[in-house]
Amino acid sequence: MNSTTGLCKVLSRLAALLMLVAASMPAAAQQSGYRYTLPAGWTSSIEAGVETLTPGTEPAGTVQALLLPAKPLASDFNAQFDAERGTLEAHWGLSAPQATPPQRGRTAAGPYAAHFASYASEGGPRYMSFLALGRQGQFALLVFVAASDDAFNRLAPVATQLWQGLQVAP
Repeated sequence: MNSTTGLCKVLSRLAALLMLVAASMPAAAQQSGYRYTLPAGWTSSIEAGVETLTPGTEPAGTVQALLLPAKPLASDFNAQFDAERGTLEAHWGLSAPQATPPQRGRTAAGPYAAHFASYASEGGPRYMSFLALGRQGQFALLVFVAASDDAFNRLAPVATQLWQGLQVAP
């Protein structure tokens, strides 16, 4: 199985899980829960509450930024971030993480966390960023995934800039 097929398979699993979650949500929740500036040359779509942003410069299915539906902010932001990331890693069948130490902190606007890692998966290696914000009582999570380290290294700064400007809609 090539890495594009594997990434598509992982993203299909995510979509199936999120469609189950979205089915229990009111129709209004299906719209964007975020305000952001779409990077030049990228496109966006929303399905099952997940916003998928893709760069037009990359082969289909090889690089994506996913904005997951915002959730209520738990009392322990770091535990919520670790639990959300762990659930996604398990659901996507990611293993053997080679991670940098997580970055965590707090700004005047609220807490944040960032986790960068490469993983083994059924479809080949995955290079990922899990980027979370706690804003206005909401937990917001952006997941950036690339099928190659080259694409990750070229486009992760764009995804990080997107995350830094991300606002949770009231």
